[in-house]
Amino acid sequence: MGLFDWPAPAFTTLDDLMGDAIGPFGRVLIWGLLCAVISMVLYRVLSPQTRIKQIKTDVKTAQKAMTDDDGEDFAHGMRLARAQLGHSFKLVGFVIGPAVLASLPALAMIVWLDGQYGYSCPAPDQTVTISVEPQGTPIEQVGINSDAQDSSCPTIQIPGNLDGQTHVIAPAAAIPVMHQKVWWNHLIGNPAGYLPDDTPVTELRFDLPAQEIIAFGPGWARGWELTFFVALLLASLGIKKGFRIE
Repeated sequence: MGLFDWPAPAFTTLDDLMGDAIGPFGRVLIWGLLCAVISMVLYRVLSPQTRIKQIKTDVKTAQKAMTDDDGEDFAHGMRLARAQLGHSFKLVGFVIGPAVLASLPALAMIVWLDGQYGYSCPAPDQTVTISVEPQGTPIEQVGINSDAQDSSCPTIQIPGNLDGQTHVIAPAAAIPVMHQKVWWNHLIGNPAGYLPDDTPVTELRFDLPAQEIIAFGPGWARGWELTFFVALLLASLGIKKGFRIE
C-alpha cells in the first residue's frame, strides 16, 4: 500500500454504504462533489486570503497602469512591466503551496476511484487476453482468483529464473497492469499486487473490460472520469464563487 492509498479503506467502506441505495453514476457524482468540498475547504484554510486579495488588487492596478501608459517613456514602461510581473509572481508564490496541499486528498481519491471504477474482470468462463514483457515468455492462465475484489480475476503461471521454477500470480484486483515493485509504488500502490523479483517476466498486461457507469453516449464518456471531473470542476467553481474564495 502506497502513501496515497491509506484513505482507500475508508473510501471503500463509504462507497459500499452508498451502494445499497445509489447506483455507480450517483456514487461517482457524490465523490466528485465531496472532493470539491474537501479541496476547497483545505485551500481556504491553508491560504492567506486577505493577503491574496490585496495582491490581486495590486496586479489589477499594475495592469491598468500599463494600459494607461502612452509608451513614450520606455524606461517608465519597463518599470511598470517589472511591477506587474513582480505582483504576479508574488501571487503565484502565495497560492501554489496551499493549492498543492489542498490537491493531495483529491489525488488519493482519484487513485482509489481508478481502481474501484476503472476495470472489471470478465466472467469466470471467459478467458482474458494477456500480453507479457519480454515478449515470447511462456505464460499460462490456470484459473481465477476467487479471493480477489472482483472474485473472477485470472490466475497466471509464469516462469521463474531457475529451470523448472514457476510462480502462480493471482491479481487481487481488476488492474490491467502488473509489474515488479518500483520506487513510486511507495506513493501509489498497485491493488492487484506485484510480480516476484525472481522471474524474467517484467510486466503483465490484461485486456480487461472497462467499467461503464453511463449506459449511453460515446465510449470515452461512459467511464467514471468524465462524471467525476465535471462534478469536481463545477462544484469547485461554485464553492469558490459562493464563498468568495480568492
